[in-house]
Amino acid sequence: MADIKTYAVSKAKLLEVTPPVDTRTYKAMSHERLVDLTLEGIQQSGFKLERQDYSMARKGNVANGHYTISDIADSEMQIQIGWQNSYDKSITLKWAMGVHIFICSNGCISGDMGAFKKKHQGQVQTYTPQAIAEYVKTAQEVFVNMQHQREQMKQIELTKRTTAELLGRMVIEDEFITTTQLNIIERELKNPSHDYSAPKSLWELYQFVTYSMKEIHPTLWMDSHIDANQFFVTQAGIIVSSSTTDIITTEYDKRQLSLFDELLTEDDTEFYEYEPERGDIE
Repeated sequence: MADIKTYAVSKAKLLEVTPPVDTRTYKAMSHERLVDLTLEGIQQSGFKLERQDYSMARKGNVANGHYTISDIADSEMQIQIGWQNSYDKSITLKWAMGVHIFICSNGCISGDMGAFKKKHQGQVQTYTPQAIAEYVKTAQEVFVNMQHQREQMKQIELTKRTTAELLGRMVIEDEFITTTQLNIIERELKNPSHDYSAPKSLWELYQFVTYSMKEIHPTLWMDSHIDANQFFVTQAGIIVSSSTTDIITTEYDKRQLSLFDELLTEDDTEFYEYEPERGDIE
């Protein structure tokens, strides 16, 4: 069997990548600056960092950082903060919050809250540790929301047909799962690698999906996880009877994120018209 390609790198390796030179219309935010900002922000927020992980592709022109916090956790998962950055203008600078699942090291990103993005223009280089600290302080709210999502999904039992329909939509309609990942999910359905304490539930299927994303390309990592969260939260609301009062109801546009966003002028749009397709990666 061929080795699974991994994009994981050490912090030292990540910091070896030289950022591009600034121009009038493009302001680079270095990976090193993002590392420093996030670590200082976590420290100023008063939370305890447990671990930091990094991945990159395209010779470091695309990179991700993941930071796991030990202070906000329960018996199954703990909060995780992540950023995504590029030097080749392929993606915007983004931060997002999610959870790290203990039993399998899966990651789930909250799409409806705790995320913001910024284009590499104007004041992108003026972010401060204080601003990131204020963002990190919302982690408890994000965690409580994701706990609620988890418990609701655990209560939703799936038939084999419903599972097949959901997987088909992920691949064909919503397009955040590839056929390679579908094969991994199929194997997990037949012989799970981990016990999520909710067999045949929507939560278990969600974990199979995130498990299949473990080696996803760094360009797709954040958006694919946000798409997955949006999909499963939405399906939970659809599957549960509308007469049920305790129901997940989340409506949002993942690209309308938070007060950290800035209004963009028409001149801004030309620099990030490119959105990477699932097959347009290396």
